[in-house]
Amino acid sequence: MTQDLAELSRVLYSPTAIALYLSAAFVYLYALTTTVGRRDERERGRKAQMLGAVLTVLGLTAHIAHEIIRGIVQSRLPLGNMFEVTSLMALVGILVGVGYLTFVRKRPELNGFALIGGALLMGMSMLLYAEPGPLMPILDTWWRPFHVSMLVAAMGIFAAAFVFTGLYLLRDTGERAVAAGRTSVTRGSTVGAAYVGDLDGGGPDLDDDPDARDHDAEYRKALRAGIPIVKLAVGTFVVTGMVSWVWWVTEDSTRVGVTRFLTVNLVMVAAALLARWFVPFLPSTATLDGLAHRTVAFGFIMWTVGTIAGAMWAEVSWGRFWGWDPKETGAFLTWVAYAGYLHARATRGVQGRKAAWIGIGAFVVMMGTYLIANYVIVGLHSYAEL
Repeated sequence: MTQDLAELSRVLYSPTAIALYLSAAFVYLYALTTTVGRRDERERGRKAQMLGAVLTVLGLTAHIAHEIIRGIVQSRLPLGNMFEVTSLMALVGILVGVGYLTFVRKRPELNGFALIGGALLMGMSMLLYAEPGPLMPILDTWWRPFHVSMLVAAMGIFAAAFVFTGLYLLRDTGERAVAAGRTSVTRGSTVGAAYVGDLDGGGPDLDDDPDARDHDAEYRKALRAGIPIVKLAVGTFVVTGMVSWVWWVTEDSTRVGVTRFLTVNLVMVAAALLARWFVPFLPSTATLDGLAHRTVAFGFIMWTVGTIAGAMWAEVSWGRFWGWDPKETGAFLTWVAYAGYLHARATRGVQGRKAAWIGIGAFVVMMGTYLIANYVIVGLHSYAEL
């Protein structure tokens, strides 16, 4: 019976929840392309959003059912190893990203990006899969659920912010290229480089204006052309490689390690190129920058509280609040990196792209802490094999 439940839990997670999330993501992305189209296209987009919402709810249901059943099988909260933490990170990222976009910002057509980000995390978690099992006795204190759940929730929120930040950088790159092109031709103002329809989420009515349709198509083409494919692919590969090298050096088989390293990197490159295609349909850079800033601020509070709770847990388990263990050091560096991002957002001269790159770097630091401290550097927090 227990084995059957464990298998049900795994199937609910992969492929069921992942497939539902990806299906919902592509339905939402279709809906996004209709926001700047004709009236009949926008009506189809609204219907697509409804279908996307249904698929998302089904995916969340399967994901939550997986968490509950896995917890029942091992008689504990599923927060004890790398697979379980990554799974919950993805769940929180999707819940926060989709919930914030749908109910707070009223931009459900952007949900596809949050869902793809969550599905990518879930795919990564399958590289970390571990069968249900008991906890190490030293971890079994009442501080554990609070500390781990706070940090995992923060990681999920930071993952959503990473998606918004990446979209901001892509959109800003495209707009700058269009503005630069217009300036070089007209030697005049660059006002109008960004489509005015972006400001409120609605595009112009293209039903009765062929010239507007032609301009819209040309503008979309120019935005994409302003984001060099090779540069984007290489940059994404390099940034991902700052973390994914862990699989290369820790797998027993070099072939398996290289395969996983390349798989993770190439999937991220594919996701970046997919996002590039949808750049013309994104909202303004100001909107995307605001989404990233607010989600980071929320996650930063949870990370701070979770880190303090971890110090309290360490005192109970090991008799000291702080010992500069590799993961403790990484958690502190992550806190500093995101504090730097929030400070940059409020500092004149560092806002915009510079602050966004600090946010990207902070996420790399966080993921590096998560993987390196478990797989590469041996310490009190090395639980990768649980």
